[in-house]
Amino acid sequence: MDKPAVWARGRLADGDGRVVCVDVNGLSVDCTVPAEHGEPDGATSYGLLAAALSSCTAMSVRTFLQRFGVDGSGVEVDVSFEPGPPPVLHRRVGLAADLDTDHRAQLAAVVDSTPVTILLRDALVIVTRLDVTAPH
Repeated sequence: MDKPAVWARGRLADGDGRVVCVDVNGLSVDCTVPAEHGEPDGATSYGLLAAALSSCTAMSVRTFLQRFGVDGSGVEVDVSFEPGPPPVLHRRVGLAADLDTDHRAQLAAVVDSTPVTILLRDALVIVTRLDVTAPH
C-alpha cells in the first residue's frame, strides 16, 4: 500500500502522560494535555484543530487574491476554540486589500467553503468575522 499524502502519528512521551509526541507528515510537535486548572504549556489537540482551520483558511484567501489579481497583504487568520455544547470555533480573517462589495461577498463565500470548514461544520459551529481594510 502506498504511503498516504497526509498522515499523523501520536505516541505517548515518557513522563506523566500529559505529552503526546505527534508527527504530521514528518513534522514533529508536542501536544500537551493542559493541567486541570492551568493554561497549556504548548500545543493542545484543540489548538491543532484550530491551526488546521486557520492554515486552510489562509491558503484559500491567498488563492482567492491571486485568482482575482488583488494585492493583499498581512493576511492573518485567528482561530480560537470555545468548548460547547455546541463547541464553537471563532475565526477572524484579517487582510489589507482593496475589495469592492462583490469581491468581499465572494471572499466570504470562499472562507465559508474551505476544505477544513466543510469537514468541521457538521460537528461544531464556526463563527467567522472578516476584517478587510483598504491598504495604506
